[in-house]
Amino acid sequence: MTLNETLFIFSGVIVRRTSSLDKEEFIKGNEVILSAGTIGSTQILLLSGIGPREELQKHQIPVIVVLPGVGKNLQDHMMTILVYLTHIPTLSTRDLTPENLQKWSTQGKGPLTSCGCESLAWCQLNENGNSNRTQVPDIQMQFSPFTADAEFFRISNFKPEVYEQYLKPHLTDGSQWTVLYLPTLLHPESKGEITLASRDPLAHPIINPNYLEDKEDVRKLVEGCKLVEKICQTEPLNSVLKSMAKEMNGDEATENEDQFWESYVRKYTITICHPIGTCKMGKEQDPMAVVTPDTRVKGVRGLRVVDASIMPNTISGSTNIPTIAIAERAADLIKNND
Repeated sequence: MTLNETLFIFSGVIVRRTSSLDKEEFIKGNEVILSAGTIGSTQILLLSGIGPREELQKHQIPVIVVLPGVGKNLQDHMMTILVYLTHIPTLSTRDLTPENLQKWSTQGKGPLTSCGCESLAWCQLNENGNSNRTQVPDIQMQFSPFTADAEFFRISNFKPEVYEQYLKPHLTDGSQWTVLYLPTLLHPESKGEITLASRDPLAHPIINPNYLEDKEDVRKLVEGCKLVEKICQTEPLNSVLKSMAKEMNGDEATENEDQFWESYVRKYTITICHPIGTCKMGKEQDPMAVVTPDTRVKGVRGLRVVDASIMPNTISGSTNIPTIAIAERAADLIKNND
C-alpha cells in the first residue's frame, strides 16, 4: 500500500484505564493528538497498524499505513560520570531535610538554594573528527558539587558487572564529599530503534539505543573527559579535588591516555533520558519521515504526534523547553486549522 492509495481517518481513541484494565472505552473527537513521548508514541502507532510493514506483520497487526520510519532514528544524550573527592562540603541527599526545606522556602537560604548543577559549558571538539556540524557544540560540560553515595550510583543503571567490580569498592554512605563532572555528548552519531515485544499494549516495547556504537561518539566523550581532567589540574581546583578515574577504571588502566579514557567512557557513560526522533518530522517526500511539518501523521487524517519524538535530530541542550515549544506551536496550528 502506498500513501496515495488510501487516506485513513482517525476519529477517536480506544482507552483502557488503569483502574479497570479489562474494560475498553471509545472516546470520539475531531482529531487525535498523540503525546505519549518518544517511546510511548512509537508503541501506540505500531499497535495501531502504522509503521514498518515487516514489524507489523511479525506481530500479526493489520497494516493500516506503511511508514518505515516509525521507531527508527532513536537518539539520546549521554553523559560520562567523573568523580572527584573533596574536603569542601557539597550538597547531598542528607541535606533534604524539613528544616532545610523550610529555610529555603521562607528565607531563600541554605543548601537547597543550589540547583545541583552549578556551571555549564558548551565545547566544540571537531578538530580531529569528521562531523559536519561545525556551528554547534559537541560536548556540554556539567559541573555538579554533589556528594554521590552508593544509592545514587545504584539507581543510575550502570551495567551490573561495572557496578559490582569497579564502582562498589569505592562507594561510601555519603560521608565522603564529592564533586561530579559530567561531559555530555550532544549530537551522537549512534542511532537506535524501538520495536514491539508483542501486540499486547501492556507489554513494554524493546528499546535498543545502540549507545556508543559509532566510534566518533566515543572519541568525543574521550576528548571531553580529557578536557575535564585538564581543567581540574589547574588551580584552584587542583588543590581541592582528587580524581577517582584511575581507581574506578580498575585493572583497565593503561599508559595510552586515549585507551584509558575509552575504557572509562564505556564503563561510566549513561543516558540523560532525552530520547527523541522515533516519529521524526520531515518532508512528505522523505520515506523515513513520520509526521509532516504541521505535526500530522503521513497518510492519515485526524492524527497528529506532538512530543519530542518528532524532533529529527538532537539539540544542544535539554529537550524540556523545546518539547514545550513544539506543543505551543502545535496548539497554534490546530487553532488556526479550525
